[in-house]
Amino acid sequence: MNKIFIYMFKKYVLGFLLTAGILISINLLIIFLSELKNLGVHEYTLSIIAQYIFLLIPQNFLDIFPYALLIGSMIAFGSMAHHSEIIAINSHGVGIRSIIVMIMLQTLILSTLFTYFGNHISPELSTQAQEIKNSALQKNTTNQDIWFKGKDYIINAKTMITYEHLENIEIINISNGSITSILTAEEAVYDNNWILNGIKIINVENNKISNKETQILSPDKFIPSQILKSKFNKKRYHSIQDLYENIVFHNDLGIYYEDHKVIFWQKILLPVSCCVIVFIGIPFLFSKIRSTNQSQKIIFGILFGITYFVISSILINISLILNIPALLSVLISMGVFILLGYFLFEKLVKNHIPI
Repeated sequence: MNKIFIYMFKKYVLGFLLTAGILISINLLIIFLSELKNLGVHEYTLSIIAQYIFLLIPQNFLDIFPYALLIGSMIAFGSMAHHSEIIAINSHGVGIRSIIVMIMLQTLILSTLFTYFGNHISPELSTQAQEIKNSALQKNTTNQDIWFKGKDYIINAKTMITYEHLENIEIINISNGSITSILTAEEAVYDNNWILNGIKIINVENNKISNKETQILSPDKFIPSQILKSKFNKKRYHSIQDLYENIVFHNDLGIYYEDHKVIFWQKILLPVSCCVIVFIGIPFLFSKIRSTNQSQKIIFGILFGITYFVISSILINISLILNIPALLSVLISMGVFILLGYFLFEKLVKNHIPI
């Protein structure tokens, strides 16, 4: 059994790496062609584009690896079925149920390894890639609205020079659901406390306006590290830890982002998702092992597996609309396809293939 497992695993890894190499090459070529429109702008040269694309390789690998696992498994085990290797394994007393269990275990091993890899390496390198690109194009990525909500106040900074230097600040103080005062400042510099300069205070209750040169804002309001969390963008790539800290940060403020929680649970459960897509694709390979038209079954299995991502996204969006908790919405989409995979597996039994 161990020799069979190792033999199948080698076939699987080879199919996976071959598929991953092709998909990454296509993806990077598309990125390269799209970046050519910026060639020659400021300091954006071919060498900068090369650095940018090189640093994006881990993220691209992470993006395509569920598809690479699906296609790689279809090719590897489809080839084994076509060359009657599955029948040979059956003849040694290893049933189709055991074969699928081994495939699932191998998928779990590969997907867990690459999830760990992606979580620890990809976010940092992707950030470096974006910084190199923005620097070469002389883009000011810090000039943007920063919003921070506390229990009785809202802070908005129109411009962020650094995380410790903000400009055009507005602090809205709230009491019993009503605005009591609005403080505006030309800038805020952090040095253990926030030092506000060029201040104007509007007292909403008596409509009085007062001016001050400087004022110290308690760090209890917010600290520079919290700006990172308040600027969190779900479209950027973040590690599981970053996602978790951001969710906890906003929960403490009474702000609940279910879409961020969905992304968090999708990352946590990515190895399980990979097992699900392979589980619903593999049965097509073994439904009629002696069939010579194996290529069609491989394609059909791949297409069926890819539908998981499409339908899963639809189900999750519906769940968010219905205010279903993030974890439950992810589990519902998985559960639907696990049942579908089990149904397909039972079809194998009905086809009298040894299990």
